Amino acid sequence: MHFKLIITNNALQTSLFTQHPMKKLLFVILTLFPLMAFSQTQPAGGSNYQVKGQAIDSLTNETIPFVTCSVVQTKNPQQVITRFAGDADGNFSGELKAPGNYTLMLTFVGKAVTKRQFTVSATQKVAQLGKIAMPDSHESLKEVTVTATRPLVKVEADKVSYDVQQDPESKTSTALDLLRKVPMVTVDGQDNIQLKGSSNFKIFLNGKPSNLFSNNPSQVLKNFPASSIKNIEVITQPGAKYDAEGVGGIINIVTDQQTKTKGYSLGISAQASSRGTYGGGINLSLQAGKFSFSGSYYASRYVNFPLTTTSTRDTYLPTPYPHVSQEASVQYKVPAQFGNGSLSYELDTMNLFTLSFNRQYGKQNGVNKASTKNYDNGMKPLFYYDQNSIQSQTWGSTDIGFDYQHTFKKKDETLTFSYKWSNTPNNSNLDAVNTIDPVYSTDLTRTLVQRTISANNAASNEHTWQVDFSDPLAKNHTLEMGVKYILRLNSSNSDENYMLFNFNQPYPFKPYTDSAACTNFDNNQKIAGVYISYTGTLGKFGLKPGVRYEYTWQHVVNQDTLFDSNYGVLVPSVIVTYKLTDMQTFKLAYNMRIQRPSIWYLNPYVNRSDPNYISYGNPALDPEKSNSITVGYSNYAPKFNVSAELSYTFVNNAIQQYSFMRQGSPIQEITYGNIGHNRNLYLNVFGNYRGLKWLNIYLNGNVGYVNMSSGSYNMSNNGFTGNMYMGATFMLPKDWRINLGGGGNLPQVNLQGSQSSFFFSYSSLSKDFMKKKLTLSANMVYLPKSHIIITTKGVDSKSNMMTFNQRTDVHITQPVEFRFSVSYRIGNLSAQVKKTKTTISNDDQKAGQSGNTGTGQSPM
Repeated sequence: MHFKLIITNNALQTSLFTQHPMKKLLFVILTLFPLMAFSQTQPAGGSNYQVKGQAIDSLTNETIPFVTCSVVQTKNPQQVITRFAGDADGNFSGELKAPGNYTLMLTFVGKAVTKRQFTVSATQKVAQLGKIAMPDSHESLKEVTVTATRPLVKVEADKVSYDVQQDPESKTSTALDLLRKVPMVTVDGQDNIQLKGSSNFKIFLNGKPSNLFSNNPSQVLKNFPASSIKNIEVITQPGAKYDAEGVGGIINIVTDQQTKTKGYSLGISAQASSRGTYGGGINLSLQAGKFSFSGSYYASRYVNFPLTTTSTRDTYLPTPYPHVSQEASVQYKVPAQFGNGSLSYELDTMNLFTLSFNRQYGKQNGVNKASTKNYDNGMKPLFYYDQNSIQSQTWGSTDIGFDYQHTFKKKDETLTFSYKWSNTPNNSNLDAVNTIDPVYSTDLTRTLVQRTISANNAASNEHTWQVDFSDPLAKNHTLEMGVKYILRLNSSNSDENYMLFNFNQPYPFKPYTDSAACTNFDNNQKIAGVYISYTGTLGKFGLKPGVRYEYTWQHVVNQDTLFDSNYGVLVPSVIVTYKLTDMQTFKLAYNMRIQRPSIWYLNPYVNRSDPNYISYGNPALDPEKSNSITVGYSNYAPKFNVSAELSYTFVNNAIQQYSFMRQGSPIQEITYGNIGHNRNLYLNVFGNYRGLKWLNIYLNGNVGYVNMSSGSYNMSNNGFTGNMYMGATFMLPKDWRINLGGGGNLPQVNLQGSQSSFFFSYSSLSKDFMKKKLTLSANMVYLPKSHIIITTKGVDSKSNMMTFNQRTDVHITQPVEFRFSVSYRIGNLSAQVKKTKTTISNDDQKAGQSGNTGTGQSPM
C-alpha cells in the first residue's frame, strides 16, 4: 500500500494520508524518530510524578499509535519540560520531576495539536487524563512516499476481524474465496461453509442479518466481489445483545462504506469462468454535506460443476422392490441480482438517522436426468424408469431498516431506536416425467408415463422493533441493555398434480389415473426479548457477562390441524479474557443458545419428483438448545498471527435430517426431527505469516470429534472430522502477484452415515495497472479428488435391525475451472459513512437449504 504526505513550513498534514494505524506508525518512525531520541527518561533516583492517558481519533474512536507528547508549564508554555511517545495502542505515560500546573500537547501527522491541562501534587502524584480525542488537521502537505501494512487480523474479546482490504487477492476474488482465509471459518471443496466446524451460524451484512444468506449462502458469496468488502468479522461467542436463538457464531461482512467529503468513489468489476459463470457490478459511495450514501448492485449467472451420481440401495424390510440402483446427472444455473444501500443524515453531533435497504433475487434452474432400475431379492429386474425433471426455485429478500441514534453529552452514551421489515419469498416449481418400462413384459400398452407437476409458494414476512441503550459507567466499563419485539409470519401454499398416462397414446395424453393434492401451512411467531450486558477491564483481565430473556408465542395452522406453543427461556453468557502481553490473549467463554426452526425446516410440502425418494419438512419441530464452553489463545503480532480455540458443545434436542422406510413401502422418506443428542469437541486453528514484504503464508482449519445419537430412533454415529485450508501469496515486482492454495475436508460424520474426504487446489496470477486502479486476474481451480462416497443406513427403533443401506458415489466430470476477472476503481476514500452503533439483528432461526431437500435423485 502506498500513500503520499506533503510537509511544508513545519506544518504536518495529510491529503491522501488516511487514519490507518500502521501508516501512522511507519511515518512517525521515519519522521519523528529524532524527536523521540530526545525524550526524557526516568531519572536514576526514580520519579514521583506522572501523566497518563490514551490518544484516540475523534471521528472513529480508533487509537492513535506512537503519538508525540510534549509537556510545558502552564505559566511558561514556550519551554518544553519533557517529550515522550505513546505506544502502539495509543497509551502514553510521562515522568515529571516536580509538582505543578502543566499543559500536555499531543501531536500526530494529519491531526490538529490537542492540549490538556493537568496538575500533579504531593497528594495527587499521577494525573490520569483518560482518552483524549484528536481531531483532523486541515492544512496541506507536500508529498513523501511511504509504504506501510496494517495488521491483517485483529482480535477482540468476542470477535476476530479480517482486514479484507489488506489482502492483495481481494481485488479479483469473490467473498467465498476470502472466507477460506478468515480465522475459524472453513470452506470445503464443495463450497460448504462452516464456522468452528459447525454449519450452525448466521451471516450478517453490515451488522444486520440479511435473508439473502438464509437459503444458500455459498451461491450468493460466489457472486459477491471481495473488492467491495472492508472487513469480515467472526463473532464466535454471541453475547446477550444478540437474539437468544442459537447461532454457534456470526460472520459479519462489512462492505466498503467510505466516501470522500463532498466527493464520491465508484468501483466496477466483472468476472467470467470456463464453466459459463459470469457476472459484474458496481459499488458507489458519495457524500454531500450531512448526507452520506453507499450502495452496490451486482448481476451474475452461476453454473455448477457438472455432477453424475451412481446410487444403490438395499432394503431389508418386506417390500415389492428391495434393491434399487440409479444413475443420474445434475446440472443447474442460477441467474441472480442483488443490491444494497445505506443512506445516513447527521442532523448534528448528537442525532443520526440511517436508512438501509437490501434487495436480492435469484432463480435456480436445474435439469436432472436419471435412470433407475428395481430388482427383487434374487436381483431379477422388475421394472426400469427414466426420469427427466425440470426444477426451479426462486429465492430472494427485501429488507428495509430505519435507525435513529441519540448521543448524550456523556461520551459514548447512546440511545438507539430501530425498525426493520423483511420479506423472504422461497417459491419452487417442479415438472418431472418418469417413463416406466416393465422389463418383464413386451406389451407396450403396459409402458406408462407418470408426470408430477407441483408448485409451492412459501414466504416469510417479519416486522421488528428494538431499543438499545449503552452507558459507559466509567473508563473501560460499559453497560448495555435493550428490548426487542419480533412479529414473524411464515406461510406455505402448494398445489400438486400426479398423472399416469398410457405411453403410446398421442400427446396430449389422456390420463386414466389422476390425483391432486393441496397443502396450506401457516406458522406465526411473536417474540419478546430483554437483555443486559456488561463489558469491563480490570488490569489485564477483561470481563463480558450478560443475560437475555425471551418469551415466544407460536401459532401453527397445518391444513385442518391447529396448535399453539408458548415458552420462555433465560439465556446466560460470559467471556473472560486475560492479556498475557500486548499481543497475547487468553480467553474462557460460556454461552447457552436456543434455535427456532425456520420455514425451510417446517414446510410440510412434499417433493415427489422421484417415485423412490420423497422429502418434506416437519411443522411440529421444537427449538433446540445448545451449550458451549470455549478456551482460546491468540497471539497477533505485526509479522505473524496465531490463534487457537478448543470448544465443547452439547445439544440434547438437536434438529436432525433423517430418512426412513415404512413397512411394505418401496419409498424412502426424508424429513427433520428433534431427535439428536450431539456432543462435539473441536480445535480451531489459524496462522498467518507476513514477515517478508513479498510473501504472505496462511493456514486455517479445524479438527474435531463428533458423537451423535438418537435414542428415539435407536441410531448413533461418531468419529473424527475436520477441514483445512492453506496457501501463500507472492508479491512480485511491477505489481504482479501469484497466489497458491489448497485444502479439503476429512470424512464427515452424520447421524445415519458418513461422507468421504474431499480436496481441491487453487492458483491465480494477477497484475495491477494505472496506479493500482485497474486489476486483471486469471485463476484456476482444480479438484484432484473428484469422487465422493456418501453412505446412509436406516435402523428400526424397536428391533434395532437395519432397514436399508444406501451408497451414493458422486463424480465431478469437469474437475478444472478457469476464471477471469477485472476490476476498476475511480475516486478516493477518506471518511466513513456514519452508522448507528446498534441496529436490528435477527439471528434466531435455524436456516438451511430448504425443508424440501429432494433433488429428484437419491439424497446426498
